[in-house]
Amino acid sequence: MKASHAILALCALGLLAGCLSPPARCFAEATADYRAIWRAARALEADLARGYALHRSDSQELTLSTCRAGGTAGPCLVERPRVRETPVAIDIGDHQSRLAALQVRLEELRPAAMAAAAPCGHGDWTSADHGPSDAVLQP
Repeated sequence: MKASHAILALCALGLLAGCLSPPARCFAEATADYRAIWRAARALEADLARGYALHRSDSQELTLSTCRAGGTAGPCLVERPRVRETPVAIDIGDHQSRLAALQVRLEELRPAAMAAAAPCGHGDWTSADHGPSDAVLQP
């Protein structure tokens, strides 16, 4: 394995193990609830813009490939991951109601998320130069 590949693998393992910098970990923990609601709202907005939802299903698919064994090559079946996205009809009114409820919830969570994230090194978000923006709170 090349040194660069080893470093990338170690970095990926570090991220999986939660080795974020202290300010990043602080921010992630302080804004977790807000960001979850924000992502749900963006998903509903995407569904509304498309006019339908996407149902995602993961499966395995057998694919004919060429395999080598004992110095000879021959055909073999290999399992490969497959992701299917199927369009699903949505109730526009229901989606709009759910989105409105999420937007209200975001407004309720924003002050607490901003206050909790301020000690993480993200400054005073209520100052004139930053304004009470949620741009920093978006994932």
